[in-house]
Amino acid sequence: MRKTWFAASLLLMILHSPIARADDQLPAPIIFVTNFLQLSPGQTSALVTVIQMRDAALQPIAAKLRADQEALGKLLESPNADATTAGALLIAIHNGEKQVNAVAHDAAAAFEQVLTPDQRGRLQFLRQAAQVEPALSPFKAVGLL
Repeated sequence: MRKTWFAASLLLMILHSPIARADDQLPAPIIFVTNFLQLSPGQTSALVTVIQMRDAALQPIAAKLRADQEALGKLLESPNADATTAGALLIAIHNGEKQVNAVAHDAAAAFEQVLTPDQRGRLQFLRQAAQVEPALSPFKAVGLL
C-alpha cells in the first residue's frame, strides 16, 4: 500500500516538473509506457490526463495520511498514549490507504478503456511479471537465473 502511495507521489512530482510541462517532451516513464504499449498520440494524451486526474484525487488523501501518520507517531512517543486515539488513527490510516488503492485502481481501469486488445494483453503481461518479480532475487542468488 505504501508502494502505491509512493508511486503516485513520484508521478505527481514528475508531472509537475519542467520536463513534464514541455510541449514536445514527456517524462521518461510515460515515454517508456507509450513505446512498450505502442500508444497512439491520443492514447498517450489520455494516459497523461488519467495520471493528472488520479494525482489530483490523491493529493488530499495523501495529505490526510501524512497528517494521521505524524499524529500517530507523536501519540506513540508520548508517555501516556491513549489507546483509543491510537486505534482511531490506525483505522483512519488504513482507510486512507484503501482510498489510495481504489483511486489508483479506478485510474488504471479508466485508462485501459482506451487500449486495444493487443495493448491490454501487453499490460496484462507486465502485471503478471510484477507478481513474479519478488521471487526472482532468490533464484538469482542461488544461480538459477
